[in-house]
Amino acid sequence: MEFQEKLLWYKKKIDTHLKEFLKREKQKAPNSYSKKIYEFILDYVLRGGKRIRPILFIEGYRACDGKDIDEIIKASLAVELLECYLLIHDDIIDRDEVRRGGPSFHELTKTWYKEEFGDKDSYHFGVAFAILAGDMLGSLAIKPLLDASFDNRVKLKAIEELIQAEKRCFYGELYDVILEKKDTVTEEDLFNMIDLKTASYTTEAPLVMGAILGDGTDEQIDSLRKYGKLIGEAFQLVDDMLGTFGNAEETGKPIDSDIKEGKRTLLVIHAFKKANEKERKFLQECLGNMSLKADHLERIREIMIKTGAVDYSREVASSLVTKAKRVLQDADLEPDSKKFLSDMADFILERSM
Repeated sequence: MEFQEKLLWYKKKIDTHLKEFLKREKQKAPNSYSKKIYEFILDYVLRGGKRIRPILFIEGYRACDGKDIDEIIKASLAVELLECYLLIHDDIIDRDEVRRGGPSFHELTKTWYKEEFGDKDSYHFGVAFAILAGDMLGSLAIKPLLDASFDNRVKLKAIEELIQAEKRCFYGELYDVILEKKDTVTEEDLFNMIDLKTASYTTEAPLVMGAILGDGTDEQIDSLRKYGKLIGEAFQLVDDMLGTFGNAEETGKPIDSDIKEGKRTLLVIHAFKKANEKERKFLQECLGNMSLKADHLERIREIMIKTGAVDYSREVASSLVTKAKRVLQDADLEPDSKKFLSDMADFILERSM
C-alpha cells in the first residue's frame, strides 16, 4: 500500500471509530443540553484533520512489531481526543473564530446560545460551553486506553506518557502566550516553546505511547522519541509558514491570524533580525494588531521574502527532517514502519513546499 493510500485508509478507520465512540458517549449524556454539546463535538471532531497523531500512535506500535492493528487503532483515539480538547481551548486563547474550515467551537456554541436564549452574554456562554466541551474531551481521552485489551502494565505506562505530554503542552501554551508579548524572542526561545507545546503531544507522545503498547525496548522508544521531537519541530515550522503564506481553504484557518495574534514564529524572528529599521518598525506595529489590513499583511509577506525569512524557515525545517530520517536509519525498528515514518517526515515537510 502506497503512503498516501495508507494515510487515507488509516483516516477512514480512525474516523469510523471516533464517530462510534462519541455517539456512545452521547447516548450516556444525562439531558438534552449535554446531548446537544455532543452534537457539536461530533461535528467539530469529524469536520476535518489528517489524523496525524493517531496514525503516528499506530505506527509507533507497528515499529515495535505490534500485530493487533484493530485494537491499536481503537486505542489511538486517545491522542485525537486530546488534540481536539487542546484545539478548542487554544482557539479561545488565540481568539480564533475559524477551525478546519468552519466555526471554532466557541463560535458554534455562541450561535446556538443566541438562538436559544438571545444575544445577551452569548459570547461569554459560548466560551464557557466550549471550555466545558474541551474538558469533556480531555477526560474522555484516557478511556480508549483503559478500554484497550493490552496488558495493564503497558497501559499504565502509556497513560503516564499521555499525562506528561499534556502537562508539557500546557507549559508550552503558557510560554507561547508570553512570547507574544516580549520585544525580543530568540530562536532558542522559539524551539523551547515548540518542544513543549507542539512536539510533546503531536509527534513524540503518540509514537512513544504506541511503542509502549507494542512492548518496545528502551532503545526503540528512545529512537522514536528522538525522531518524534525532530519531526514535531519541523511540523510547527511548516505550520507557521502555512499560517502566513498558505491557502485558507486548505488550512481551514485565516492566513492573517498568526500575525494578528502576534505569534513569534521563525519567520518573524528572522525577518526582525534581517530587516532594516523602517521594516522592523512596521513589523512591530503590525504584530498583535487585531485590525490588521490586507495590504499590511501583503507588505509583511514581502518583508519576510526579502529578508530571506521564508527560505531560512524552509531550510531549517528540511534540516530537521533530514536528521529525523537519519535517526530512523540507525534504529532497530520494523522495516515497513521505518519506511512509512520516513515518508511521513517528507509528507510533513512537503505540506508547504
